[in-house]
Amino acid sequence: NFEESFAPVARLEAIRIFLAYTAHKNMVVYQMDVKTTFLNGNLREEVYVSQPDGFVDQDNPNHMYKLKKALYGFKQVLRACYDMLSSFLISQDFSKFQWI
Repeated sequence: NFEESFAPVARLEAIRIFLAYTAHKNMVVYQMDVKTTFLNGNLREEVYVSQPDGFVDQDNPNHMYKLKKALYGFKQVLRACYDMLSSFLISQDFSKFQWI
């Protein structure tokens, strides 16, 4: 469903509690940013795009292209990235928290 854009994120309050706890225990917090994370998610459905102006193939000006990965601006990109990260973490023996 291309309308499914939900991606779980930590609430600001949870982050503050986590940082306060780590400071209290004199722990070190590491962070990272994956700059192209939104370009790595696999799409669940087939998505076709037309050639953008200025990049039209002169030999095939009417061709459409099937995307293999998500693009910035897609509604489903957050969910695709979450699914990819979740699958990887589970493959590394992490587990999901089960809500009651």
